Amino acid sequence: MPKIVKCEVKLLTRPHVVLTTSYGATKQERSHAIVILYSEDGKVGYGEATPLSKFTGETTEIVVNILENVILPAIVGIDCFDIARAHIIMDNAIAENHAAKCAVDCALHDLASKELGIPLYQMLGGKCRDSVSINRHIGIMDNVQAVSLAKDFVSQGFMSIKMKVGGDVQSNISRVMAVRKAVGDDAKIRIDANAGYNYTQASEFVKGVYDCNVEYYEQLLPKWDIDQTVALRKNFGIPILLDEAVNTPEQAVRYAVSGAADAFTIKLCKCGGLYRAKQIAGIAEAFGMGIVVASTYDTHIGCGACLHLATALPNIQSACDLTTYASQKDIAKSCHVLNGMQLHAGDADGVGVFSMNDFDMTVDNT
Repeated sequence: MPKIVKCEVKLLTRPHVVLTTSYGATKQERSHAIVILYSEDGKVGYGEATPLSKFTGETTEIVVNILENVILPAIVGIDCFDIARAHIIMDNAIAENHAAKCAVDCALHDLASKELGIPLYQMLGGKCRDSVSINRHIGIMDNVQAVSLAKDFVSQGFMSIKMKVGGDVQSNISRVMAVRKAVGDDAKIRIDANAGYNYTQASEFVKGVYDCNVEYYEQLLPKWDIDQTVALRKNFGIPILLDEAVNTPEQAVRYAVSGAADAFTIKLCKCGGLYRAKQIAGIAEAFGMGIVVASTYDTHIGCGACLHLATALPNIQSACDLTTYASQKDIAKSCHVLNGMQLHAGDADGVGVFSMNDFDMTVDNT
């Protein structure tokens, strides 16, 4: 089987939409670390790390340093199909650093599926669906802006909207109610507090929007607060989605056993890639829980890997956060097709991204 003979990491920086959350306003630019793995027979695999420092403590600078000096030297010479072994090697080399490991994991999956001549989703179990519903996001803003944006999304066919909340509870309630009134009953609304509330604030918010038919309440409380999350779900009977709280299979087990949630959000950069993501999804499936796959600020490479995962997982029950293919659709060429709010994974080998306008994907086997 083909071995890895060369590894490199390249930086890409591009502008992004500013989205205000409980963490504050996001950066206008994002840096992405792209890992490139070369096999001995000339094929190339791509993986991405766009770290979320609030989740894993990593920055792009940290990721590049760890990749170049610790992880990539350790995996040269391994078989590109030995993905479980690669994780053992990475974990032995350094603890945590999930975003850095994610880039290597996804590059290995991309390379291995190209070696087999199959789309990535076939390496992940095959298709469970022909397309994945995607949602659009509304940050913390005034009611007029939120309503205008929501109407625009719905007019484009996006019937799933994720609203960020945090800070003043009553203004958040007013904004959610205004958006619900504007988009009608058919559109789904999901709430994400990014761990910005305490129990008292979360209770006040839930009571205020209780009649708005919220699809999921995502990470209302701090990630460490299992007991209060259980209480919130039990006392109000609301559907809870957990994001910041679940970065590892061990955390998934803890929250699943406690009965704290109805679903988990999987982000590849926080869990270490597709290998660990499948483990978390399997735990959720065993407990009758759903999965939402989210690609936060990724390029088409990272978002494409998430699309393949969402295509293959049996317990995807809601729209996924794969907005790159809607918000930056002209920046890259891929085999994936967006039709309304349905994103179809193409059948090209690997992750299925052919080129990006701001990143050279020309193969260099020297």
